Amino acid sequence: MTQERPTGSNHGMTYAFAKTFVRDLEAMGRFYEAVLGVIPLFRHADEMLGRPIEEIGYMASYPGGPSLTLISYTDGNPPATGEAVQGFITTDLDAACARALAHGGSVPQPIHEVPDFGVRVAFILDPEGHICEVVEMTGAAAG
Repeated sequence: MTQERPTGSNHGMTYAFAKTFVRDLEAMGRFYEAVLGVIPLFRHADEMLGRPIEEIGYMASYPGGPSLTLISYTDGNPPATGEAVQGFITTDLDAACARALAHGGSVPQPIHEVPDFGVRVAFILDPEGHICEVVEMTGAAAG
């Protein structure tokens, strides 16, 4: 997994963004900005499928890359956590885990090596329990 990831798409479709539903938009915004380094791009209030929402959109981390949006129903009754996994790549996984712990998140299992892919992986849970898979590239894949 150290080589550049292949790209492709069918039907003229491009994966452009992911949205994670959160209960406390302000607190989760602070967490994602402090721990995972995302940069706010916009705030938006609207309606989705008949329910009022607020969201914070973040910049893509590289040209043409996908972006993350945190979204919250403002009428209460949010979906259960664990409904999505957001993926991040870092150059310092230990520091990312330390930031998560310092900002109210958790790292429920030890960092583990995946030699077949040449990576170290941690699952960081934000303070509401949403899963962020954080990967550090370590070198050539085994095999």
